[in-house]
Amino acid sequence: MVAASMTPVAYADGEAASESASPISLSLAVTSDYRFRGQSQNSRSPAFQASLDYATDLGVDLGVWVSNVDFSDSGDNDTYMEVDFYASYGFTIDDATSGALKVTYYYYPESPFSYDYLEGQLALSHTLNDITVNAELNYSPDYFLETDMAVAASVGFAYPLMDKFTLSGNVGHQWIDNNAAFGTDDWLYWDLGVGIELGRVNFDVRYVSTNLNEAECFSGTNLCEGGVVLSAGFSIP
Repeated sequence: MVAASMTPVAYADGEAASESASPISLSLAVTSDYRFRGQSQNSRSPAFQASLDYATDLGVDLGVWVSNVDFSDSGDNDTYMEVDFYASYGFTIDDATSGALKVTYYYYPESPFSYDYLEGQLALSHTLNDITVNAELNYSPDYFLETDMAVAASVGFAYPLMDKFTLSGNVGHQWIDNNAAFGTDDWLYWDLGVGIELGRVNFDVRYVSTNLNEAECFSGTNLCEGGVVLSAGFSIP
């Protein structure tokens, strides 16, 4: 039901100054299960994803992200794609602390249901020695399936284990005004895994889960249960 999953986004490693200065970037990824805030968006099956980003001279980044989705386990046999349009602005607080403001419109082409919605995000990141701690606050005035106001808050960390390997994890909570229309109670979500960066290519393996059991998850599905997610991404430049 929404974007930016646990799939790693592959970033360029700055091999050439001319490439790193390019305002356009493209990323391609494949994941064994597209997860958003712990919940499977593809019936626990593989998903193929891509993004295209443009960095403007004003400091605002514009982008579009696409993924196949499958909501058939929850009764929707028609929706097959998610397209996210977003704009973000990054800022620096001090040498160790940075942040970003982001607005995303989640769009489900040809879906017969009221899935489309707008969400704003404030993200902060702080590095202390080798550990990077991050926090996010997301707000939607009218969430997925027209379920009224929704807020998601999360914290996470990243720690380099050795050259090219990074341990990272996140824990968050999603609140929704109209839980009955959405299909679940408010829920806790978390993940823990290891990423490997090899130049333009990223690999990631992590365990992702929520605190919702099968009976609490969209009238008896396994879309909220924990599982290992394997992902790979590639970026240009």
